[in-house]
Amino acid sequence: MNAPAQVQPLDSQKLAMNHAMIRGRVIEVKRSDSGIFTAIMLPAPDSYTQPQAVEVRSRALLGKPQEDVTVRVLLGGYRRSYQDKHGDKVFATNITLTAVE
Repeated sequence: MNAPAQVQPLDSQKLAMNHAMIRGRVIEVKRSDSGIFTAIMLPAPDSYTQPQAVEVRSRALLGKPQEDVTVRVLLGGYRRSYQDKHGDKVFATNITLTAVE
C-alpha cells in the first residue's frame, strides 16, 4: 500500500500537527467576552464553485472587513449527538479554528 502524499506548507515555516494556513478576505468581525470572531471568505477553487467561509477565534484583531488576511490556525472540534424527529440518533461534528498568536 502506498503512503499518503505529504503536503508541504507554502511558507518556509513547518506547520505543526493540527495547524493550517488560511488566506481570504475578512467579511465580518464580532467581539464577545470569549474573544474576537472573524468571518473569512476563502477564494473559490474555480469560477464554477461557491467560495467557502470560515470563522476564526482570536484574542487580537486579525483584520477589518474587506481586508485580505493570511492566518495560521489551530484546528479543533468536537462531536455531538442528538435524536432527530424520528427518534434516530444523529451525530454531528463541529470544527473550530483558533488563530495561533
